[in-house]
Amino acid sequence: MKKSFILLALCLAFGATSFAQSLEELKASKASKTIMMDTKKGEIKALETELASIQDAIHKLSGWRFGLSGLVGFNYNNSNGWIANPNPDASSSALNLGVTAFANIDRTKTFWNNKMILTKAWQDVNIADVADGVEDPGLFDQGTVDILNISSLAGYKLTDKFALSGMGELNTSLGNFLEPGTMDIGLGATWLPIENMTVVIHPLNYRYAFSSGLNAFESTGSIGAKVRVDYTRELMIVGKKVAWSSTLSSFIPYASAEGEDPSLFEYTWLNTLSFEVWRGIGVGVGFGVRDAEFESVDSQSYTSLGLTYGF
Repeated sequence: MKKSFILLALCLAFGATSFAQSLEELKASKASKTIMMDTKKGEIKALETELASIQDAIHKLSGWRFGLSGLVGFNYNNSNGWIANPNPDASSSALNLGVTAFANIDRTKTFWNNKMILTKAWQDVNIADVADGVEDPGLFDQGTVDILNISSLAGYKLTDKFALSGMGELNTSLGNFLEPGTMDIGLGATWLPIENMTVVIHPLNYRYAFSSGLNAFESTGSIGAKVRVDYTRELMIVGKKVAWSSTLSSFIPYASAEGEDPSLFEYTWLNTLSFEVWRGIGVGVGFGVRDAEFESVDSQSYTSLGLTYGF
């Protein structure tokens, strides 16, 4: 019996020693693997940074880069004999379209950036009790927003941040093309302060302003300074993409117009903001402000809301 007890004690002691050794070995192995994993994470991060740099170089050397995002909003309302309505028999519909597109090429010493902003909206209201013989206009006869801005900027880089540049810009509408509208062509410099921002400063710029034909002002031209800032930004919020595109354009004439004619000073700020919901589809907002005395003594503004799709 005594021998059996001694034998059992020896077995337990050996098992405890083996377990302790095994536990220590596992802890040491875990520590070693943790150090290896941290090292690999650092190596992976360094590789990701290097790949991003290589990809950026590929973009610059591979040629043109294109981008397109769009906004579409549509609603339709109809009532048939709904007495509580101010107009029991009436229908209304509205359609908003917005497109922001670019085509850019960026070389080591040169670049060429092209951008188009288009916003178009229509609204139609059909009231059943209109006078007999009066034809109700269709949806596309009732425009509410119409904006067309096209720019082309080319430059020769002196440094990574500064370049000599030339730019042409057209600011008008589709439905009333150049009635009114402005056209600019100028030379100067371009500053690239941060990624995705372009600041154009052209002290030698000629602007021609087209009259709308609805006022007494005639089409005229002037020399002045052109300033334009383009900025795009994409953020990830809760795993969804939020994209913002903004363009601020201004013209400052060097001499005031003679007599009572209005100044050609003008600024326009156009923005699109989109929130991704599912696979590139989201909700978007377009808004802008404009002050152009040649067109109107009052400030101008617009807002649009709808579904968006970007790729």
